[in-house]
Amino acid sequence: MENRTIWRALLAVLLYFLIIKSYSQDMAEIVAPGIISTGDDYCTTLSPDGKTLYFARKFENDRDQIMKSMLVNSQWSEPTKVEFSGIFSDPDPLLTPDGNKMYFMSNRNAMQDGWKEDYDIWVVDLEENGWGRPYQLPDFINSSFNEGFPSTTSDETLYFFRANKPGFSEPDIWYSKKVGGGFDTPVKLCSNINTDAWEGHAFVSPEEEYLIFYSTKDGGYGRGDLYISFRENGGWGQAKNLGPRVNNDGFESLPFVSRDEKTLYFTRGKDGQLNIYQVSFDTLLKELKSKP
Repeated sequence: MENRTIWRALLAVLLYFLIIKSYSQDMAEIVAPGIISTGDDYCTTLSPDGKTLYFARKFENDRDQIMKSMLVNSQWSEPTKVEFSGIFSDPDPLLTPDGNKMYFMSNRNAMQDGWKEDYDIWVVDLEENGWGRPYQLPDFINSSFNEGFPSTTSDETLYFFRANKPGFSEPDIWYSKKVGGGFDTPVKLCSNINTDAWEGHAFVSPEEEYLIFYSTKDGGYGRGDLYISFRENGGWGQAKNLGPRVNNDGFESLPFVSRDEKTLYFTRGKDGQLNIYQVSFDTLLKELKSKP
């Protein structure tokens, strides 16, 4: 009887450590520290095959640049600046699902010969010999305030944030359908997404099945958390917090899901640093779908 009790206790301890180990493996981890994540890095986007990673890096001259790293022998290479970035400040790069276009925000003017006071959404096409010349989206997408984090579906519906005041103050999330060769008039998303708090950086899945975004509303784990909303009856359902595997007492934002939906990338701002993190997403997505 005594031996049976001991074995049960040992088994309980073993199960406990297995659960802890399994849970810790699902926690977010920093991406390539010292190479990709150096304390000034944010906003990841990957090519469809997962072998090319783009992100934004802050530099001392206040010119955020878009960087590129290649996966070589399972390791990310030392990043290099993409050819069209560096003169102006170019945050928030996001590839289209097919990888043939990159949307980003920039403070370059329409002629690309000077700076603007606000940021607009730009796009650049992938050509035979690399990225082409960026071009600006129309004025009814870009306002006199800041627009950014342009994420697109497979049918090119565009999701983005728009500030309601000068600077990045009080942003909301908008979308615009692709119509012919252009875009339709933008529409602000419903109250299940936009609240009286700040909402922005909305990543939309290629088939428009879910939307991941940050919010500063009360009830989160930190100053800003990542939430997910699922498509329901043609609209967006009530947003759900991604939970402690992703969110902590810092500020989580700028989400991106790999094309195979196995990995969620996001940016964490904490202790004066910005770094890029990744977390296993396929299991988390199933849990969130089943959560009431």
